[in-house]
Amino acid sequence: MGDFRKFVVMIQPMSRQGAIWQAILRSQEISVIWESPDVNLCDSLTHLKATGATLPDLLLIDTRLQTLNPYTFCRWSHKHCPTVKVVLVNGAQKEITPSEREWAIYQGAADLMPRFQRDSLVSGAVVKARRILDILDCTTLDSGALISALLGSSQDLCQKIHDL
Repeated sequence: MGDFRKFVVMIQPMSRQGAIWQAILRSQEISVIWESPDVNLCDSLTHLKATGATLPDLLLIDTRLQTLNPYTFCRWSHKHCPTVKVVLVNGAQKEITPSEREWAIYQGAADLMPRFQRDSLVSGAVVKARRILDILDCTTLDSGALISALLGSSQDLCQKIHDL
């Protein structure tokens, strides 16, 4: 993966989609903190910067959060924390149109992705994991660990995948 571990903060509702994201990221040896949807991200990042603490490499934010306008946050983050990449996930949509993705990128997001789908979970996970790794400048996708995380390593996750 690299000489140091990448650090991702997920801001997602407690859901099957979030659990899948967490498993995928951890399978690639990425440190993950799953933060509450009501966290004040701007205040938290400002505080981390002021204290000299390590900022996350990437924020994975669900666009459905009621407490946060994702596009406003992307603009703020791009201005105040330019080293922190932001990936938006629309946990309600099965597909993202090119114009939606372009708008998100124009607003400062690194990408906008759709939800995971049960009938294409593995292929979708591979594509999304590869994209996250590219954004983080990581070259190696550990497909064995990814498949294991999705299908075998956690009975709870398998039940969540089944319930999609």
